[in-house]
Amino acid sequence: MRELPEIRQDINDVDEQIRTLFLKRMSLALEVAQTKAEHDDKIYKPDREAEILQKRTAGMSDELRLKYAALLQSMIRASREYQYSELLRQKAERFPFHPAETALDPKTVYYQGVPGAYQELAARALFPQCEPQNVPTWEQVFRSVRDGIADIGVVPVENTTAGTVSEVYDLLLEYDLCINRSYIKKISHCLAAVPGAQLSDIKSVCSHPHALPQCHAFISEHDLEAIEVANTAIAAQNVQKKGDKHLAAICSREAAERYGLTILAEGINDMKHNETRFIAVSRTLTTQPTDNRIEIAFHIPNVAGSLNTVLDTFAHYGIDMTSIYSRPLKDSPWCYVFYIDFTGNMGDHAVQSLLYQLHEELPYIKVIGSYQVSDATEE
Repeated sequence: MRELPEIRQDINDVDEQIRTLFLKRMSLALEVAQTKAEHDDKIYKPDREAEILQKRTAGMSDELRLKYAALLQSMIRASREYQYSELLRQKAERFPFHPAETALDPKTVYYQGVPGAYQELAARALFPQCEPQNVPTWEQVFRSVRDGIADIGVVPVENTTAGTVSEVYDLLLEYDLCINRSYIKKISHCLAAVPGAQLSDIKSVCSHPHALPQCHAFISEHDLEAIEVANTAIAAQNVQKKGDKHLAAICSREAAERYGLTILAEGINDMKHNETRFIAVSRTLTTQPTDNRIEIAFHIPNVAGSLNTVLDTFAHYGIDMTSIYSRPLKDSPWCYVFYIDFTGNMGDHAVQSLLYQLHEELPYIKVIGSYQVSDATEE
């Protein structure tokens, strides 16, 4: 029996041969890509790759065949990624997405709800030069922007307690709008009632469907009936109009003060680090040198492992995903659109190579946002 040092030396020799052959294969892969580019041929041909795998793994034991197939697939995928990257480096106009590089200068900004809503506060923080206008629903915000009535719409997209706002994601694609700004605000909910009311008087509480679960512990502790309304500020407005000392609103301090309510309790949300991310949507995709976040929407082919392949591609380009989310496709049962948010700038070569590859290999992809995310959270 041979000694371990001798065996390890042989493995090292094999690894060195593999390295040399790998570099040669990548060089040949680039030649293939350049030839394909001259003839306007696609880089990715799944049928050809399946044929290669079948031929190269023939005659192996089942266990080794699976291991070698995984190695081959990894090498083929690396070759494709190298091909996309180098072709784009040689000819930048291959990049399929062309965001405008002009900064937003909106004259009209819309939000959903009534004055005093968190969305109004976010709109004012994002666009202090504008006087935000309110409409009753998110869909009206999106429709107004699409139709050119408003330049910008400001809507919530996710909360650290209640999660993602599904309707907003659906509306982004339905109205073909783009995310151009992002703003994270710390949310501190108050319990507000008509002047003269005491906490012991309150029997029911009204608020937005996302705000109520954010205050679940407080509502349960005081045995309150939870009533859903369209907006936290609308909740405050309703309490003012009804004048019922047994009814309270969960809303912001600003909304309570605007509608002349008395704050009975502050900071009643379950999580003290309760934050909501708001986005500004417009008709045009823009990019700025300071942008550090990109969001895409895409469909995948109905093939086993398709989503895993997409996720692996991000890792292979060294790009960090910050979130992934899926929504059912309308009129397509059990089919989904996926949303991925990731770090980077549209000018980065790795980002462009990734998007170029996904554009070529997926049935549908859209860049729905390029924006800056700050580490700071607004109080």
